[in-house]
Amino acid sequence: MNLLSYLFRQSRPLWVFATITGLIAGLSGAGLIAVISQAVNGERQGPMLAVTFFGLCAVHLATKGYSEIALLRLTQSIILDLRTTLSRRLLTTPFKQLQAVGKPGLLAILTKDIDTLTAASQLLPVTFGNAVIIVACLGYMAWLSWQVFLIFTVCLALCMLGFHLAERHPLQQLNRVREQMEDLYRHFRDLVEGSKELILNAARGGMFVEQVVTPAAREFRLTFNRAMSSYTWVSNAGTILFYLLIGMLLFIVPLWLPQRAGLLTSVTLILLYLTRPIADMMGAVPALRQADIALQQIHQLNDSLAGERTDVHAGDPFAATAPLRLELRGVGHHYPGKTDDARFFLGPLDLTIGHGEILFVVGGNGSGKTTLAMLLLGLYEPEQGTLLLNGTPVTPSNIVAYRRYFSAVFADFHLFQHLLGADEQLHARAAEYLDLFGIAHKVTISEGKFSTIDLSTGQRKRLALVSAFLEDRQVYLFDEWAADQDPVFKKVFYTELLPELKARGKTVIVISHDDAYFHCADRLIKVADGRLDAMPAPRVDYAGLASKAA
Repeated sequence: MNLLSYLFRQSRPLWVFATITGLIAGLSGAGLIAVISQAVNGERQGPMLAVTFFGLCAVHLATKGYSEIALLRLTQSIILDLRTTLSRRLLTTPFKQLQAVGKPGLLAILTKDIDTLTAASQLLPVTFGNAVIIVACLGYMAWLSWQVFLIFTVCLALCMLGFHLAERHPLQQLNRVREQMEDLYRHFRDLVEGSKELILNAARGGMFVEQVVTPAAREFRLTFNRAMSSYTWVSNAGTILFYLLIGMLLFIVPLWLPQRAGLLTSVTLILLYLTRPIADMMGAVPALRQADIALQQIHQLNDSLAGERTDVHAGDPFAATAPLRLELRGVGHHYPGKTDDARFFLGPLDLTIGHGEILFVVGGNGSGKTTLAMLLLGLYEPEQGTLLLNGTPVTPSNIVAYRRYFSAVFADFHLFQHLLGADEQLHARAAEYLDLFGIAHKVTISEGKFSTIDLSTGQRKRLALVSAFLEDRQVYLFDEWAADQDPVFKKVFYTELLPELKARGKTVIVISHDDAYFHCADRLIKVADGRLDAMPAPRVDYAGLASKAA
């Protein structure tokens, strides 16, 4: 299985330890059978046989336990590594590539596939121990009679070949189950994120459940039942074949290959002892197969995510003594993507944004404002042209350092509850902003996080603005921030917060439709037909506004 080879590659010392202790456990288990058979056949008696029996029990208990615990720790360490590695790699992958993978696929892998591996990790130690016991007992059988061992081994190999062939159909069904699971995640995401719209329109909500969710869930149930039912028949058939082997050794083999009575008794004891390990192994096969499929999906995702250089402590290649200067020179980009049927090209764009400037970006829906913002933030890579900061071109090797200059509140923002890296001074500043934004009565700072984020959309946006302000970056970008605010806080944003940022020497880029506040911008640019057009902006006394805000 892919899972076993992957475990071996990840930690050879721990795997070797688990193997050695497992072998000792298997040998001691086989020894127990040998002692029992000798006692039953009357070959040996006396206190030494009893001491040997109880000693083997102690050795079997200890080594089997250590082997299973070692495997358990190995699998859990690997699962932890997978979770953290995928999380880090996800954040070092170009944003557009993540969009191509899609949220449902990412969530299915980070949740369900990892959970499948976790469940398999609980079965793997026991399965490994059972496999070692089976091998050891077969070795003892070979020591008793190589003829019986040879017959049993050949029959067992034929049974395993038949199981492998019979397993092909349920294995294909399990792969289909994994594909359908991703579709279900997509529908559930739509159900959760679109709950307001579906609740508002009860008829539409009912149709979504009945015509989208239910058929997909029903198809998933049908495919899953088919796969597991097939595995049930295959596993049960494998168990019955094992009993048939016992019957053949007891009733058929003696007819043409006579054996002494004591030997048949010992072989029967061995085979009866193996009944439980083999049944457990057969029952674990479906879960381990699902784990193989999950691991394959995880590896495919890991290989598809192209990581960027993420040394957060590296030097700043954009440091300059002159004021900040952000430039687009002939930048062009297709959106929403090269693979879409309707391709729209934004560019070529020539734009210069200066230090301490407040720039408003306006334009109709679908004009490319958000794509322009993603280019400026370094989340989209220009397909042509050059992006420069302080005269230095932005490249994949310095993109992480470039992004350190920016803080943004997106239209589809995500609000994090934790204030990561915050100290007491930062907590005090956060409390001031909460009071300024009128949400201090609902949100406090406790143990490095906001007390709650269960707020209205407008209040959540204000809380996101608090987080952005606390980052204290050189350039701020706000994508339709004021769209969900009441008139009071909309005015505060344009006439108090923006002047405050300007007074602190920050560069601010605002995507906005609020023409009543266009006078608050130093400059207006309009995105239309994939081009940038300059618009006249009324001048405003920022010094006066800043003094009023103070």
